[in-house]
Amino acid sequence: MFSLYLFSLIVGGGLIVYSLTGGHDGHHDVAHHDVHGHDAVKWLSLRTLTYFLFVFGGVGAVLTKTWNAATMPLVLLFSVVAGVGVGAAASWAFDYLRKTDSGHRDSEHSFVGLTGTVSLPIGSGGMGKVLVQRGDRTYELIARPHDAAAKGTSKWKSVIVVEMNRGTALVTPLDDPAYKEIAAVNQSQE
Repeated sequence: MFSLYLFSLIVGGGLIVYSLTGGHDGHHDVAHHDVHGHDAVKWLSLRTLTYFLFVFGGVGAVLTKTWNAATMPLVLLFSVVAGVGVGAAASWAFDYLRKTDSGHRDSEHSFVGLTGTVSLPIGSGGMGKVLVQRGDRTYELIARPHDAAAKGTSKWKSVIVVEMNRGTALVTPLDDPAYKEIAAVNQSQE
């Protein structure tokens, strides 16, 4: 039985590490459809199975090594109950996050044209940070000058996001005449 627990622990742990290192697209649910007006049971999702295997294997392996052989039916029972409990909790938590769009961030393009305040001056290395207000939230974005040859970037106080590139805001000073029109259009839409 110890081999089964150890195998489950390794497979479940491996899948968790794989998902944490970005080896997925964030959609593990196999059963994510309505069936006759009710949510399908999430026990068919890879996420639930992953958490079940990890906890089932971990609890089973530890209890097998620490308890005597006469208690193996209890070890199996505790392992299954713990795995099902954690699998259900993970399924519920991720379902809640999906339904409420918690942690959802709009596309990068939605930052273009917004004005911001420099919170960490853009130094000689070309990187800094800006605070950008979008709706009722304030975002702190890594920022670089839109024009790589721009001078005096460390003195910029107010900027406009001209472009986004993989999470980095490419900014220019708000008083730059070439981009003032973008800021004026954006401010009128808020």
